[in-house]
Amino acid sequence: MADVYHNEVIQETPFPGEVDTSLPIGTSNPAGTFNNTESKPKSFPTKKIAVELLSSALNTKSLKILQKFELTQSGAIQIGDFKEGVTGDLRLTPNGLTARDKAGITTFAIDGTTGDATFKGTIQSGAIVTGLVDVGNNSVVIDGENRRMVFYDENGVPVILIGNA
Repeated sequence: MADVYHNEVIQETPFPGEVDTSLPIGTSNPAGTFNNTESKPKSFPTKKIAVELLSSALNTKSLKILQKFELTQSGAIQIGDFKEGVTGDLRLTPNGLTARDKAGITTFAIDGTTGDATFKGTIQSGAIVTGLVDVGNNSVVIDGENRRMVFYDENGVPVILIGNA
């Protein structure tokens, strides 16, 4: 018995975005005939280069800020998402810094214009370096420059002096 050989059919795979013009499976030319195939010029997709605007300023892998950012007059950075009874937030703006607890009460604020600072909780420090500290409506004055502390009564009269006179 004689060996029978058949032409191997290799199917065309179109480029992305191109219409498939290949022959349906199972069709072939009659034995011994060949015809030229015309192929349409196939263009490769144009190369698109992503512009990485933040890569030189933010390193998302190490989670570090690499360069200075400036806020516009209306710009700000908010950390956290305030949801009443659930979470508070912290806001940095050109006018200062504020934080709210989950009840919506400001826990601390630093006014960027005047330098005034307001704190709801306890302020704790290993050392105080300052000129004057007024505590409780000026009922206690700590004078670091003259190394003394003065306690006043409700009329503003000094009642206790600790340190230099």
